[in-house]
Amino acid sequence: MTDMPKQHEMPELLVCIADTTAKTLRECTGLDEQTAGHIGHEVAISFAKVYAKQVVYVPSAENFLKHSRDEEIWSEFNGSNHNDLARKYNISAQWVYKIIKKMQLIKSKEVQGNLFEDI
Repeated sequence: MTDMPKQHEMPELLVCIADTTAKTLRECTGLDEQTAGHIGHEVAISFAKVYAKQVVYVPSAENFLKHSRDEEIWSEFNGSNHNDLARKYNISAQWVYKIIKKMQLIKSKEVQGNLFEDI
């Protein structure tokens, strides 16, 4: 176990990582505050060990969130409900067609793999 320094002794980014991790653990799992705080601290320390003294670009979560949405659309797609999904997700029916096409490619690659992967 890593000794936990005082918050004012930690760089702002690591404090944010620790706090956000702890908060997410409490909200998503109901974990007690002390354990969540400890895990948050450990995650921040692990992050620091991996990225120490590097310039780190943090991209927006937009693409990650869109992929989650696309996975949901794919799981709800029944072959003929493009318009229903478009209304539900507040996107155009044409965009649903594009998402379905993209997800079909992703899923087929997952199942089929790459023929030349081992070469």
